[in-house]
Amino acid sequence: MNDEHISLIVDGWEGSDLFDEREKAVIRWATALTRNTAAADDACFAPLKQFFSEKDIVELTLFTCLFNAWNRLQDGLHNPVEPPDDIIGWKEWEEVAQVSG
Repeated sequence: MNDEHISLIVDGWEGSDLFDEREKAVIRWATALTRNTAAADDACFAPLKQFFSEKDIVELTLFTCLFNAWNRLQDGLHNPVEPPDDIIGWKEWEEVAQVSG
């Protein structure tokens, strides 16, 4: 996945030739889970069955939900997103508290 793919994830992926139908089914499902509309969206769920086993669908769903839970936890604790040049850098708790506090 390159920068062009990543930029289209937010907007424009559905009409792009950069993603195949399998990838679009995953993005559509992850988006529905993130927006909390998946339960009422059979049209979003059905295409997954074309490409994935039940186990795969459970894993995709679990991974997406866990990632969303992690984001909500970080938002709730007002933890800032790390700048791109510091993604791997380790910070002591006191440094983090100073930045967010």
